[in-house]
Amino acid sequence: MVLVAVLLLALGVLAWRWKTKVGFPLSARLVIVQWAGLGLGAVVFLASMAVVVPPGQAGIQVLFGKVNAEALPSGLHFINPFTQVVEMEVRTRNYTMSNMTDEGQKKGDDSISVISSDGLTVKLDATIFYSLQQARLPEIYRTIGPDVEERIVRSEIRASLRDAAAALSATELYTSKRQSFVDQVTKALKAAFESRGITLEQMLLRNVILPDQITKSINDKISADQDAQKMAFVLQKEKQEAERKRIEAEGQAKAQQIVSQSLTPQIIEYQRIQALREIGAKGNLIITPMGGATPLIQVPAKR
Repeated sequence: MVLVAVLLLALGVLAWRWKTKVGFPLSARLVIVQWAGLGLGAVVFLASMAVVVPPGQAGIQVLFGKVNAEALPSGLHFINPFTQVVEMEVRTRNYTMSNMTDEGQKKGDDSISVISSDGLTVKLDATIFYSLQQARLPEIYRTIGPDVEERIVRSEIRASLRDAAAALSATELYTSKRQSFVDQVTKALKAAFESRGITLEQMLLRNVILPDQITKSINDKISADQDAQKMAFVLQKEKQEAERKRIEAEGQAKAQQIVSQSLTPQIIEYQRIQALREIGAKGNLIITPMGGATPLIQVPAKR
């Protein structure tokens, strides 16, 4: 755009000089060319100084190979017309390395293979969220270039995962030490990224793919643990039921003991006489006490 402005201005100057050397009507036409060239050249020159940086981007100013130390935030700016502005994204990005096809930035299996402390090869799927620090964009552009993911992000993810996995067994990566592994990798990545002007926002360990024989062993162990827990529950239930029956039997035995202790011969005789009186009151019996015996005489009921 600057070159166009220079050509238009040069055309206007030439027309201004030539109009004095030619006669009418060519001189009148050159006056039009003169003002059109100078006017359009000035407009194009001013327009070449205006730069609009889109939202979520920042501009890197490069003048004849030299990078300006200050990045341009999003918005309208007026700069040296000979300055080249390179836009770089400052919004949060994500980078995924996965064994699933078309899931990550790379096609095919892009998972990270690591060696655990027990010598097994484990594949890891990971996603990180990061952003470029706007104040350090000129430094990033000068030392790394615009392709930050290929040159820094991928290599640092692989190195951090492999270093952290070397201290853990495959089973620990899959189960008990998974969160501590993520914490260790996050700490290492933050330090590595910060030195490059990159902010790590979050690291996700999406999947741990163990060798087939280890996966089978873990699944068998989980199944055995579940069976043991089920058996322990059944035994506990049976134990509680046995305890309930024992307590119930003890209660019945105590009740019978109390009743048997309270039944003296006098009470038994009294209760027998009371029962006979109740029967006799209905007109079915006549009770005649005679000595120690009590004869019973059946009498038909009154109609």
